Amino acid sequence: MNPREYLWAWFWWTVLLLGTVVAINIIIDPYGLFRVVDVPGVNRLKSQASERGSLFKQVSLERMHPRGLILGNSRAEIGFDPESPAWPPWARPVFNLALPGAGISAVTGDFAKALRGTTPKLVVVGLDFLDFRVDPSSGDTFRPPAPGADPSVDLRGHLSALLTMSALADSLATVRAQHEPYPTSLTDAGFNPKLDYVAIARREGYYALFQQRDQENVLAYMRGPKNIFQSGRRPGPGFDAVDSIIALAAAHDIKLRFVIYPYHAHTLVLFQLTGLWPAYEDWKRELARRIDAAQGASDVQLWDFTGLSPYADEQVPRPGDTRSELRWYWEAGHFKKSLGDVLLANMFDTREDGDRWGHRLTGGDIEELLNEQRVTRHDYERRHPEDVAVLEALVAAAERQVSTTQKR
Repeated sequence: MNPREYLWAWFWWTVLLLGTVVAINIIIDPYGLFRVVDVPGVNRLKSQASERGSLFKQVSLERMHPRGLILGNSRAEIGFDPESPAWPPWARPVFNLALPGAGISAVTGDFAKALRGTTPKLVVVGLDFLDFRVDPSSGDTFRPPAPGADPSVDLRGHLSALLTMSALADSLATVRAQHEPYPTSLTDAGFNPKLDYVAIARREGYYALFQQRDQENVLAYMRGPKNIFQSGRRPGPGFDAVDSIIALAAAHDIKLRFVIYPYHAHTLVLFQLTGLWPAYEDWKRELARRIDAAQGASDVQLWDFTGLSPYADEQVPRPGDTRSELRWYWEAGHFKKSLGDVLLANMFDTREDGDRWGHRLTGGDIEELLNEQRVTRHDYERRHPEDVAVLEALVAAAERQVSTTQKR
């Protein structure tokens, strides 16, 4: 074969290979971007969508044009089901735009970007205390989201989903996942049912899930800042992000509901053991002040679903127990859709029974609520000495690890 024939052969084999990769990726569509083919047992379940969750959700959002929108981090992605019957009819369909690891500034950007293609009637924003911690000596400031989108980013994302070998690997994984009992997945409405946790819980038990999360949380709490104020008691930039979200909602006449996520008792006790509790209370005070200041200019509410009862004190099964199922929590970091449904029903007043949970937080009653939550935490610590002892041991181990690291 002469050089010219070799080059032509190389060219056509490359075209054939690339064409095959594109054909497989566009048919299987592991990230749900193209929707050319939808076959049960082949590609309907998008097990790899979370690998490019931001792009998947952006495309799905534009396809749905929802009336209700969920924003936040993984707690919201896993806990708030867009298909929950608790959503008011005027807010449906609902889309879950929450993304794992999204801090409050990123949430603001996601909201602004979503408004370029749709205008929902209701937005629910999950708020996580840990996103608002700040080093008092830092000069960090909030940067409002850019007014325009970069179309080249979306183009690169789509091309990568067609042409790359990693996308091909995800296509093959998608086909395999169709027949797995507990695959990872995102629904078309952006919800993560967290089926992979079902498999872990049945194999290792909920105790193992809680133990791992508690260990991760202790280190994060010990190493991170323990303040929400910068120098001069100036609130950190996270609160300016909240103001930006309020302004965006008001400008588009959107009903806005901020939700303080429900935390399991283990997390709340660790806040106390690691010295975060004072900042945790200051965080709620500042949030209430901000939302109070926005009243009249916009339809905005702040709801608090923390505290130690009636759901946060769900008992964790003992080590080795792989049969017990928890109803409300996957582990101390994430609540289940079942608890999210209860939360939404209480916030939108659609519960059929008379029991109420959650509190619409305002500056007028916050001190009473904070005192009540302190009392219930003390009561939990008194009633669960074994659980508290385990958490204290984790804190002691983390202190030694942090101390050793600092000495190095």
